[in-house]
Amino acid sequence: MNLDTSNINFKLAYDFVSHTNCSLYLTGKAGTGKTTFLKYVKNNCRKNLVIVAPTGVAAINAGGVTMHSFFQLPFGPYLPNAQTGFGMNDGIVDKNALFKNLKLNGTKRKLIEELELLIIDEVSMLRSDTLDAIDTILKVFRKNHHPFGGIQVLFIGDLFQLPPVVKDNEKRLLDRYYTSPFFFDAKVLENAPLVYIELKKIYRQNEQSFIDLLNKLRHNELEEPDFHLLNQRYDPNFVGKDKNYITLTTHNHKADIINSEELKKLPSTMHVFKGEVKGDFGDKQLPTDLVLQLKEGAQVMFIKNDSSIEKRYYNGKIVVISKIIDDEIYVRFPENNEEFLVNTETWENVNYALNKDTNSIDEKVIGEFIQVPLRLAWAITIHKSQGLTFEKAIIDAGHSFAPGQVYVALSRCTSLDGIVLHSRITEHAIYTEERIIAFTQHEMKEPVLKQQLKQEQFRYETEKLISLFKWDKILDHMYELEEATLLTKNIPEQTEAIILTRKLIERTREQRAIADKFIAQLNTILQEIVMNKDTTQLKSRVKKGVDYFVKSLFEEIVKPLSQYIKTLETKSKLKKYITLIQLIESRCWQKINELQDCSLNDEMICEQEDKLSKTIEPVKIKKVEKGGSSKESLAYFVSGKTIEEIAKIRGMANSTIEGHLVGFVKTGELEVARFLSIEQVLKIKHAYSNSKEKSMSALKQLLNDEFSYSELRVAINHLQFAKEI
Repeated sequence: MNLDTSNINFKLAYDFVSHTNCSLYLTGKAGTGKTTFLKYVKNNCRKNLVIVAPTGVAAINAGGVTMHSFFQLPFGPYLPNAQTGFGMNDGIVDKNALFKNLKLNGTKRKLIEELELLIIDEVSMLRSDTLDAIDTILKVFRKNHHPFGGIQVLFIGDLFQLPPVVKDNEKRLLDRYYTSPFFFDAKVLENAPLVYIELKKIYRQNEQSFIDLLNKLRHNELEEPDFHLLNQRYDPNFVGKDKNYITLTTHNHKADIINSEELKKLPSTMHVFKGEVKGDFGDKQLPTDLVLQLKEGAQVMFIKNDSSIEKRYYNGKIVVISKIIDDEIYVRFPENNEEFLVNTETWENVNYALNKDTNSIDEKVIGEFIQVPLRLAWAITIHKSQGLTFEKAIIDAGHSFAPGQVYVALSRCTSLDGIVLHSRITEHAIYTEERIIAFTQHEMKEPVLKQQLKQEQFRYETEKLISLFKWDKILDHMYELEEATLLTKNIPEQTEAIILTRKLIERTREQRAIADKFIAQLNTILQEIVMNKDTTQLKSRVKKGVDYFVKSLFEEIVKPLSQYIKTLETKSKLKKYITLIQLIESRCWQKINELQDCSLNDEMICEQEDKLSKTIEPVKIKKVEKGGSSKESLAYFVSGKTIEEIAKIRGMANSTIEGHLVGFVKTGELEVARFLSIEQVLKIKHAYSNSKEKSMSALKQLLNDEFSYSELRVAINHLQFAKEI
């Protein structure tokens, strides 16, 4: 998936997500690419992330899980400051009740501790009290009292679409504590303002008059001529005889009746297609029927984008079944009358698991749903149409409009000409909550966003640098080892083993004390940087710190651990104990790698060729053969591995692997086309030629931060190889 470089706000939002710790609200009109942005972040962001959504189907579509399942949230209203006496009998969940029923195992707790980015999709349906419950859980299990336990939260959605579901009895309770049920009125956000970015570029509609009309509708600004223009589409007797029209209605039973009646009218034979469920895939997560009843001549729509290279269909495309032969379904595309065999698609239900070796959060597929990606499409509810695109639609909402439904229904369509109204649109039907309109005033303009990004990016990078010298986790590992040594039976020479573990604790405490003083020094330097903007002293000090702590950690902790493991290798009944020591040793190596791979402004601080690396004989320090490490990365890359995969295999940072590969563009061993398009190379070449300073930072600034440092080096190396500069 390529980044649309012409979409400035898309790129700004991605930079905020990837290079800062700011929580972010990303919104945009229908068809502006919010789903595309989510997928881009999922595929490209290097942070430990989890995706959640309010409903099962929304979670499947987003490639995540429901927020209720991930956080084990109660379904009653959560009131963090509820007065004693309400209790569970009143349907209220207070802080005590929240944790009373929360059963998170050690692995899940560890996963939450390692979480860096929480993505919440379809945020218009997220209630304020639910967000406060999530905040409370994160603070407690991360032992961090900052908003959301110190992690970054990305909220994606459009508040002008479907609102949160609040029952009448819940509303009376929530009104006592919350200004509104919308997520932005959660208590946690009162002192934690969000970066507000709206995607502006519209991909769904191309008709400017319709875009303007939708924009007015979204902001409750329709005037009499606009209502007149809309209601010209009113035709209560229209039935869509030329096919390919789908009826959008307010209730499930209305849509079901229309689909059932239209299917009965067809004289052709009924065919049954039974989907297959593997593993864990709940009924409420199914994107279409498990048992699908279809006939030749039935109007259906695709409910998934084509996963093949051809990309023949998209989610929401309307077609007609031309023939059914045994278990094969053929549909006909209306635009060219071409026939197409529909193959089954697979939807994955994922869970998140902590990778113990890398401390990264991995997706784990726990269930699959396999079915033809079709559903009957004479009618669908407005609620289920969210996220779909239709060329022709009959909108039949009667007088049952809820706030946001008119906008959702109309914005599914690509043009005004493709819309037929079965009921008139009145001023009453387009009521927009005043709280939403007030919140939209927080949208931030491009110059402000760029300035804030620059400040927050530097803060984020320096905080990451400082966190490298926090030694608490290493000390926790030593305490864990001591406890295991005391409790494990059959350890040979247990007294000596206990002495060893206590010596390791003593050494780690000494290292932590020095690290705490070093962090204080770095903070002093950072205060000076605020005044003079010069990072030279910071980089020099960090490099010296890395050299010292890498050597100390290796000599005083890793080496003794490695030697101790060797003494236990031939002993029986100690597998669990040995595995723990190996895991702790691995964590120490991970710390060493993180220290050696640290960077500032995308520039590595330490020389990569002299890195200390784990070998088969970890007691010895083996210096990597010059160029050997880079060539190993090249071999993996040429074989088809991604940078992320290589980094995981080699236990290195992604930036280290990028640094390896960039050098091979300069030698001509890697083609520039693997990293950049011709247009991008020419753009960088033009900027480089016109730049007075030939530094990477000056070039990056001249190009308005459109390219990363690695991408700039790729282009410059290619141009040097081609002798064009």
